[in-house]
Amino acid sequence: MTGRTNLAADTGRFLVWTLLPVLGAAAVSVLGLLAAAIPEAATALRISAVIAACVLALLLLIKGIRDYRWGLSLEKARYDTVKELHNRLGPALDLMTELAMIDPSDTGGRKATLRAIADQCCAALVLMTPKSADVRAVVFAIAPDPDQLQPIGRFGRRDEPRTFLLDTPAGQEILEYLTADPQIGAELYPDIQKDAPTGYEGQRDRYRTFIRVPIWGNGTVFGMVTVDAPRKKSLLDDDKLLAELVASQLATAFAIAAPA
Repeated sequence: MTGRTNLAADTGRFLVWTLLPVLGAAAVSVLGLLAAAIPEAATALRISAVIAACVLALLLLIKGIRDYRWGLSLEKARYDTVKELHNRLGPALDLMTELAMIDPSDTGGRKATLRAIADQCCAALVLMTPKSADVRAVVFAIAPDPDQLQPIGRFGRRDEPRTFLLDTPAGQEILEYLTADPQIGAELYPDIQKDAPTGYEGQRDRYRTFIRVPIWGNGTVFGMVTVDAPRKKSLLDDDKLLAELVASQLATAFAIAAPA
């Protein structure tokens, strides 16, 4: 229903702001030619041409005002987006500065700060995904002993994220995705009942759509960011781009926290 409504609205705008001015200009020209060709109706035709010209001028004036306001709204939308990015990701970036200042020998302090950064990034993802209800974001880290992908940060829906053992089919599928050469990058699955990764064993009863993004840098895979929601097709491509941005920030934090 929403798609049809948007199509009808777009069609209406095209007719009013594009087609009508063209037809109006054509009508003024035709009426002027008819006034010259039919002397007995010249007065009426000239009056009609003047009216058509006035209507055309009014339409063009309204269009100009509308385009100007639209330009202002685009500028405001851009400002609001940048401001929200700053407000949501700012705390995580501040923590990254703190992380860089922690002594390399303080392994516990580095891990705790990395977890705090992961929580902040998950919060930013959820809070900037308003089109989908009950969103959950999780940051997973690869742990070598034992080989597993474990959650170190989360925000949103209270479903407890699972830990993936990398020697199980589900863990192997994720590991192949994270270490693929060439790199695969972010993936969005609008409806996992219809389309899911090969060998996927996720909790389909808890969510219907999800995004996953590798966390990597300088050839090293650190983990993965996921965003999921219960309603199918409620996560969009711009949410995927946001998840990629957050993953790139997390890669920096993981690289700083990595043992020397």
